[in-house]
Amino acid sequence: MRRWLHAFACAAAVFAAACGSSGDGPGAGTQPSRVNSLGRELPADAAPLSEQFVRLSMLEPSTLDVGISLFDAQFNAFLFESLLVFDEDMEIRGAAAESWSVADDHVTWTFKIRSGAKWSDDRPVTAHDFEWSFRRLLDPAHANVFAYFYYPIKGARAFNSGRTSDASTVGVRAVDDRTLVIETEEPCSYFPYILTFFTSVPAPRWQVEKYGIGWTEPEYCVSNSTWRLASWDKSVGMTYMLNPHYNGPWKGYLERIEFTFILPGWRGLPAYENGEFDRIAVMGPDYHHARMDPVLSRELITYPNFGTYYTIFKTSEPPFDNIRLRQALAHAIDRDSICNVVLGGGATPAYGMLPEGFPGYQADRIRKYQAFDPELARKRLAEAGYPGGKGLPPLELWVRGQPPTPDEWNVVVAMQQMFEDHLDIEVNLRQQSTNAFNAYMRDHEIPWGFLWFNMDYPDPSDMIAVPWRSQPAGSGRQDWKHDEFDRLVDSAAREFDNEKRVAMYQDAEVILAEEAAGVFLHNMVNATLSKPWVMGIEENRYGDRRWSGFAPAYATLYIGELEEGSGRR
Repeated sequence: MRRWLHAFACAAAVFAAACGSSGDGPGAGTQPSRVNSLGRELPADAAPLSEQFVRLSMLEPSTLDVGISLFDAQFNAFLFESLLVFDEDMEIRGAAAESWSVADDHVTWTFKIRSGAKWSDDRPVTAHDFEWSFRRLLDPAHANVFAYFYYPIKGARAFNSGRTSDASTVGVRAVDDRTLVIETEEPCSYFPYILTFFTSVPAPRWQVEKYGIGWTEPEYCVSNSTWRLASWDKSVGMTYMLNPHYNGPWKGYLERIEFTFILPGWRGLPAYENGEFDRIAVMGPDYHHARMDPVLSRELITYPNFGTYYTIFKTSEPPFDNIRLRQALAHAIDRDSICNVVLGGGATPAYGMLPEGFPGYQADRIRKYQAFDPELARKRLAEAGYPGGKGLPPLELWVRGQPPTPDEWNVVVAMQQMFEDHLDIEVNLRQQSTNAFNAYMRDHEIPWGFLWFNMDYPDPSDMIAVPWRSQPAGSGRQDWKHDEFDRLVDSAAREFDNEKRVAMYQDAEVILAEEAAGVFLHNMVNATLSKPWVMGIEENRYGDRRWSGFAPAYATLYIGELEEGSGRR
């Protein structure tokens, strides 16, 4: 009750402040303003300003320090503005940086901080903020799991790995308040993509140094995006409101965003149907129900999930050092049945790492290397030295999560049956806790593992090179190594002609599929239910219909005109 009274009071205050007089006398002819508190004019079909809020759900974060604790912060990166962001069509645009360039040496990048940019406490946003923040996220004392993302920066790996304790050796420096220079170790064509990643955001040094880990509490939290933290009711919910000092290109329409905290395993469908939320993600049984329901099916939005489920192998030891065995396993999996039957249409088949719609996608070229073909699978198994499965000891497939999600478990059980049906081999399933699985994976100690990799940024350098470029134990995901693959992805990283570099990544993906470095399985379909009054969700050129792109989250979102009896509470 307290929360809804607070929401009503906020809405009333905003509405009252936004009303203007069009008559001659005081209060005569008052009309609701079409301009929000940041000076952004609402679209013609928008509801009144008092209705410009959206009700969502999320797991409660333990911090909002996304730069060094992204998972703990539950991806609340939209609170902070990075130098660069992706727009609705996944094109890189300036955000905190109004312009950027790379020198002829292809290692010196210069960024101009937007004139007049300010934090939510009215302090100016400067290049010094980014210099300090990038060095902070690389400081090994913070154990940032995404620090490796920034290893292309000169001196970053040495500082993060403890080979030096001198932060000034990291190639990030503020020339003046508005000029930031970043040097890379060598030419890195995809470097701007790294700067769009969730963790590439600044933190307010004065608050961090004064309040330590508590700096993201409501009374101390300072942000630099179009949003600011307004309230955080522990175990209940949190509210974001527009930052009155934001002057950038990604101003929001909404006056506030209300989040209700949920517990793992929570199903929001009943609450959505009851009008408590404006938009929720759905999966599993809820997704299938929504597809069949005459009302919900009209509110269901699906779009590609740029992530891939696949298996990895320990290829340095038997039996998975045998390429023919790996190929046999790849050809024994009926991906269409997994996607359409096991997952009820909630996935699409994968034959390589790049999902459909992703830059560089080339299923027609690589499908043959891992297509479902039981006869070929049995032939490859015989060539591996195990005709009819004879002589092959039981295999063990490790699965991340205790338990994994129901969909994931159903998939591996289906695979287990397919191996028995088509190859006459026994495969046992072994569940591992997420932390244990990740530790074994990092040390290359998983003999055969089922996992997924989700896109960090929409470029093949991320989905091809990041998880597959060979790394020593303690880094990467598996021990597979292929010299030509490594040469291709390393060359692509140095190539600034986009057509040429994408072609190199595509050639590298062919090697992944043909060599069965991994067995590629499926790409999930994201699904959300969205009330008809939630506007500003347009399909981009990749078929994506998430909020409105990537980092400028919620920037294009607004509440459309509400019909009488709409049911919005």
